[in-house]
Amino acid sequence: MEDRLGRGGMGEVWRGHDVLLSRPVALKVLEFHEADEVLARFQREAAIGAQFQHPGITVVHDIGQHDNRLFIVMELLEA
Repeated sequence: MEDRLGRGGMGEVWRGHDVLLSRPVALKVLEFHEADEVLARFQREAAIGAQFQHPGITVVHDIGQHDNRLFIVMELLEA
């Protein structure tokens, strides 16, 4: 992760770089996920986001977990 782009109710969004595909990405990182409800909501968000393709919505590339933190890898939109 390179630069924090924002912070919201569920976590933070960071600028990153996909080293396997050599592209800039945005990483949404969940701050905590002890509750099953929070984990399910996070996974639903990623699944729903992965179904859409629209110029105003970021494309979801992947979802995962690292060091007990959940993350969504998304297209990085430059303003």
